[in-house]
Amino acid sequence: MMKKLAAIAGYTASAFLALVICAAFWGLAEQTKELSWSAFSDPYLWRVLRFSLWQALLSALLACVGGILLARAWFYLQPKSLNWQLRLANLCFVCPVILVVLGCVGSFGLNGFWQHLAPFSWKIYGLPGILIAHTFLNMPLIARYCYLQYQAIPASYWRQGKQLGFSQFSYWRLIEWPMLRSRLAGLFGLVFLLCFGSFTIVLALGGGPQSTTLEVAIYQALRYDFDPLFALQCALLQLLIATSLGWLLLGREQQDSIRHQQSLTSIHQHSTLSLTWHRLIITSYYLFISSVVLGMFSPLLALSWQALPWQQWVESSLWSLNIALQSVVWVLILGSALLWQYSSNLSQNKGAKRHKGQELLASVMLLAPAMVITTGLFFLLLSRTDISRYTVPLVALINALMSLPFYMRSLKPALNDSVKQYAKLNQSLDLPALSQVRFIYWPLMRKPLSVAISLCMVLSLGDMGVIALIGSVDVTTLPLLLFQQLSSYQYALASATGLIMLLLCGVIFYLLDISLGRDNAEHI
Repeated sequence: MMKKLAAIAGYTASAFLALVICAAFWGLAEQTKELSWSAFSDPYLWRVLRFSLWQALLSALLACVGGILLARAWFYLQPKSLNWQLRLANLCFVCPVILVVLGCVGSFGLNGFWQHLAPFSWKIYGLPGILIAHTFLNMPLIARYCYLQYQAIPASYWRQGKQLGFSQFSYWRLIEWPMLRSRLAGLFGLVFLLCFGSFTIVLALGGGPQSTTLEVAIYQALRYDFDPLFALQCALLQLLIATSLGWLLLGREQQDSIRHQQSLTSIHQHSTLSLTWHRLIITSYYLFISSVVLGMFSPLLALSWQALPWQQWVESSLWSLNIALQSVVWVLILGSALLWQYSSNLSQNKGAKRHKGQELLASVMLLAPAMVITTGLFFLLLSRTDISRYTVPLVALINALMSLPFYMRSLKPALNDSVKQYAKLNQSLDLPALSQVRFIYWPLMRKPLSVAISLCMVLSLGDMGVIALIGSVDVTTLPLLLFQQLSSYQYALASATGLIMLLLCGVIFYLLDISLGRDNAEHI
């Protein structure tokens, strides 16, 4: 009976996801009556496409190169604060994007402290600012996953390398790179997709038409020019490229696990130059991260504490929490239904191909970025109803679709271990389904679930792209308020708004941790 219910829940969630995708495509298709191939000959459209691809390529390369160097330094030095640094890598990835923009402007901008310390000046707006912000978000993520790959290298490889007298370059060429290569292609593609679909960073740091991506062009076409035809051209190009790259990523995922091995210092000795190089890498990483963080809050020193916009902050916080809570409800319903069916199939050793298709649906926002789906739903509702009436539910739904892949990927490793470890025991004892959940799966899944829910809430709370496109003047979230303050050069107020946003994120993580995750083992 429970297996049938699991199948019904999974198929219902899949059908709903397919319905949303089809509705978005239907909204796009309705506009194709005016679309012709000659419309794609617009030079500005192709200039936007070239810049979108170029900045995504450079961002992914910087993140991968920096991530590999940092992971290698972590692995060779094994610093005492390694667990803390791994958690910091996760926090960088989920940090609200508009806060990162504020930090980049505060530290590397015209009035930033790096401009005063450096012997030369530069412009933060344009490609340099975009690359800095993307590197802050994605390089720690790459470093964490590459470190996991280093941990998976068998200790026997290092011993054989020592016996054969390998140099540092030989270790890299014959041992490290083959292990990293199997994972790096998928990671590079993931970061490329995230940067290709970047909206907030490019909108805030682009600096003009010469630094515009497809997502920003969609936003400008709908919000300022109301040119649905050009928005449709950008959406179709982005959908085609993102979907093609997404298909190339299928089948490259591996389960993450950390295996604590014998310390490398007992396997082979490092030269003083090598150790100095690794320490320099970690020091540079600390300096870069701390610079952006200081840039977020250094404008607070110039804040006038009189006549602060408390009412505006409270209203924006309530709107942000409202959207985040609705988004998490959607994620819990859809993600839990899909994972329920997945665990049921896993215990019976079947359904792997079927689940791949469902996971593809759940990852729709990686293949068809948020602006594409939002544009389709915008067109669909625009001619049928007053879209301002559905602003909050629609934003919450799209934010949920953006968070759903991360929710499922956060829970799948723990779910895999739990089912594989206890499935046969459950069958032999013939435990009822509710007893299995209460006594076995719930204690094991509490901590990963708290992390997954916190991640989804923070991602939704920090998103600005969807609300900026279809939001009304009556709905202003914290990220949108911060962007408006940045646009009017109110850096001190923007920093205070960012502090409120960061405190909200911290409260969310803390409350979910003490309510769900305290009684379980440590989860990295």
